[in-house]
Amino acid sequence: MRTKKQKRSRSFKKELIYSFVTISLISIILLGVFQIYQLSSLVDENQENQTQTTKFLKNYVTSYIDDYQKAIETRVPEIKENMQNDQYEQIQDKLRSIRQTYPGFVNLYVGDSDGQSVVFSPEVTEEGNVVENQDFSDRAYYQKLTEQKETVISSVFMGRGGTDQLLVTIATPLLNEQGDISGYILGALDLSALDQYITNHNLGTEGYAVVLDQDNNVVVHPNMGGRSQVVNLSDSPIVQHMNEQNKAAGGAYFTLDEGSGKEYITYETMEDLDGWRVWVARPASAISNTYVSAIITIILFILLTAVVMTGFSFILTERLEKSIRNLLEYIKEYTRGYKDRHFATRQIEGPSEMEELSRHFNHMIHEIENNRLELIQLNADLESRVQDRTTDLENKNLELKSVNKLITSVSTDKDIASFIQFCLTQIKSAIPYPVRILFQGYSITADDITIQPNRNQYVQEWKSQKDVYIEKINIVPGQVGYFIVEWDHKKTMNEGNKEFLQTFANSLSIMLQNKLLFERYRNKHAEFDAILESMSEGLMLLNNDRQVHYVNDFFQKEINWPNHSRQELWHMQDVYHCFMTTFNVKKQQLNHFFDNDEDYLKLEKELPAGKKKYYMLHKFLVMSEETKIGEGFLLRDITKEEEIDTLKTNLISLASHEFKTPITNIKGSVETLLRPEVEWDAAFQTELLEGVHEDIERIQHLVNDWMDISKIESGTMYVEPNHIRADDVIEASIDQIPESLREDAVITFSNQNEKSQYIYADKHRIQQVLINLLTNALRYNDEAKKVIRVTLQSEGEETVISVEDNGIGISNNHIEKIFNRFYQVDVTATRRTGGTGLGLSICQGIMEAHHGRMEVSSIPGEGSIFKLYFSERDGDSFETENLYSG
Repeated sequence: MRTKKQKRSRSFKKELIYSFVTISLISIILLGVFQIYQLSSLVDENQENQTQTTKFLKNYVTSYIDDYQKAIETRVPEIKENMQNDQYEQIQDKLRSIRQTYPGFVNLYVGDSDGQSVVFSPEVTEEGNVVENQDFSDRAYYQKLTEQKETVISSVFMGRGGTDQLLVTIATPLLNEQGDISGYILGALDLSALDQYITNHNLGTEGYAVVLDQDNNVVVHPNMGGRSQVVNLSDSPIVQHMNEQNKAAGGAYFTLDEGSGKEYITYETMEDLDGWRVWVARPASAISNTYVSAIITIILFILLTAVVMTGFSFILTERLEKSIRNLLEYIKEYTRGYKDRHFATRQIEGPSEMEELSRHFNHMIHEIENNRLELIQLNADLESRVQDRTTDLENKNLELKSVNKLITSVSTDKDIASFIQFCLTQIKSAIPYPVRILFQGYSITADDITIQPNRNQYVQEWKSQKDVYIEKINIVPGQVGYFIVEWDHKKTMNEGNKEFLQTFANSLSIMLQNKLLFERYRNKHAEFDAILESMSEGLMLLNNDRQVHYVNDFFQKEINWPNHSRQELWHMQDVYHCFMTTFNVKKQQLNHFFDNDEDYLKLEKELPAGKKKYYMLHKFLVMSEETKIGEGFLLRDITKEEEIDTLKTNLISLASHEFKTPITNIKGSVETLLRPEVEWDAAFQTELLEGVHEDIERIQHLVNDWMDISKIESGTMYVEPNHIRADDVIEASIDQIPESLREDAVITFSNQNEKSQYIYADKHRIQQVLINLLTNALRYNDEAKKVIRVTLQSEGEETVISVEDNGIGISNNHIEKIFNRFYQVDVTATRRTGGTGLGLSICQGIMEAHHGRMEVSSIPGEGSIFKLYFSERDGDSFETENLYSG
């Protein structure tokens, strides 16, 4: 069998030569790579500089046009006022002032809404011709101006009408109060100054810049100076690339002309100028030539260095190799002498380091011999100590097992006595003697729990016994317990045993402290949780990552969170979704509130019945000491406050309207009667006083309505229900209708029940409701013959009173709102008849105070039916419910 030939190792000299050459080459190669990387970074830096130059030119062009645009826009209010007053000379002065401050304007025009110019500056062209009125209505930029109604910047065009310069038009509308165009200001801007600045700007070696308008017409180009027509570059490769990429900025290599070299072009789009573009180009060769020549130089330097380092390494390694060989022979001799316990030291000659190494090697040999003898003795002593230590560790291990058994979870639901007994049960197998704990009036062992009210007497009894160890357990101030161990009298208690029992007692003390603290924390947590959940306001807490940390039930319910499950409410985007689907609010408003320093946000919610609820969302920071740990949001229902504000507003408006007429009449009548120079006859005085009396009754009626609506609003409307006959109440209500309203009207009453129907209600309040319904049926009726039908009937367990008319009726979009306070269907008719918009709201409040309800159905032009429903309730049910609760 042939064995594999072992590879022969290289000599130390060859290894050193290879190492020197390798280290040198690696260093030079790394240096070369670093230089190439720096060159590559330089190329990237040049490209980045070119990109920044492009952005600078973009900002410069935008700022240049924007300055001239603002020069026109700032004069809009003044010129609009001058146009309205036909002050054309003042307009001419303002245009002349703009041209003096901004000489880039070749022409300035002010025109009317039809596109005709009425004022212009200068009034004479460069050739000396007088400028006449021009019609700009057919220009594309004017048509765009009428559509957008905001400042328009036109594309590039060659000037005409007195100039052949390259121009851009800036047109600004003059808007009237309705937002329609009443005129315009138009400025023709010469771009030669912009062309000169960009052409003279430092763009690097062979670099140049190009500016295009929104239609890809050349604004600035180094090769197109002094042109006499507009040049369009829509077919240029760079323009097609920008259109395909659809990006606002970018950069790439292009070949613009056939036969020309590649160029690196960076471009930017000016969104503020309706899509103007600027690009900066540099030949690719100007960037890459330096890079290629540097790489060639680095490669040649690496080859030359390799040759030189190989020669030097041969010379430097010769002497070092010789001294190392001598040291190697000396080590071999020592090894053979060590085995035979016989050796001799010697000195090695060579470099100073090798001689010093030889001396230390001789010293090391002597130290090794001395230490070898000492180690033999120490090894014998160590074996004896290890044996003793092993015994101690076994004892300690038993003690640690006992303490470990004691450690248990403090989050259990057990009370403190059961918890202590559970701990003692855990350590029962680890401690070979009985253990008793005296704490909070209990004597606790692993087997039973007994009550010991007199703790001190109980401890003294245990201390009087023999072979008992007692250790005090200090939990918290006022909470002291005792650890009692019944020691086996056949065994002696040494210091180690006492130390272990003290450790065990301290561990138990710590466990009890943690248990008490946990119970206190859990109780407090439950209290806080109950407080937050029972709040009448919504609370939501976010952490610093804008994740929902806590939200109470009120908050979830009001924002319509699905299933009200707080485990599903995790991220801020969920809250955004709920807010936008629940309230009339946009995401931009939420972003502005959540991300800025505003402290509150007013929200509005549409309810199914067409009603609205209002909320106020407050924001606050959650701080721990001086560190922000999150933020909180408080959602408060302010619907009642909004309703009160609306009620106050309507009340003031109604008072100013309804009180004005009767008070004016009263004042006029009183002033008439008080005139000393006239003696009025008795009939005239009586007529005036009767008018005053009617106006006072009208005011009294308004005050009564407001008092009733106030009682309903505050929940203090008091009713005194009794068993009353419904037909008597209806007939009495019909008799109280004024004769003036009953003229040309037929009011009928039909009792469809076989016997008298009793209801449990307040007679005065029910008459108030019926009179209001009958009065409305007569007032809102334009028929020549007004027919009112009142019906009494039973439906199931309810008594129903219906009031039907042939009046004007109520449309569907009003029928849900007629019970709202101050709501008026027909404002003109209401004011004619002196209505307040409170009657039906009061009627509904009275019915709700009787635990009844009111329903309405109506057909516009045919009439309405109002129904009052009364539940069959006995008197006892009203004893504690006679106060209306809104």
